[in-house]
Amino acid sequence: MKNLLMAVLLAASPVWSETHNLVLTGQTRVLNVRAGDTIDLVGDVNQLTIQGDCVRLNLTGSGNSLRLQGQMTSIRIVGSDNQITWVQTGKRHAPTLQEIGTNNRVLEVEP
Repeated sequence: MKNLLMAVLLAASPVWSETHNLVLTGQTRVLNVRAGDTIDLVGDVNQLTIQGDCVRLNLTGSGNSLRLQGQMTSIRIVGSDNQITWVQTGKRHAPTLQEIGTNNRVLEVEP
């Protein structure tokens, strides 16, 4: 029984997840992600659209504007003057938020 449970847990975990390590300044980009992915973004004054479901976003920097067009489980912000909008469609839940800094905003928007 223990072996069967372990096999089920291994089969259920995402096989193709990856961490996107981005160091950007003053960039405008679209990033396509897959379920299970993590995004680590370090930089200032970027405009980024993230398409697809993702596990976690770690943002370090200031003056960034991000639009999340998929389910995001959690967001961690270290910095100031960042704005993150997440598109509410279907039964998506608001991401959990951890924040260190000032004047950061995480907003729900319509599609």
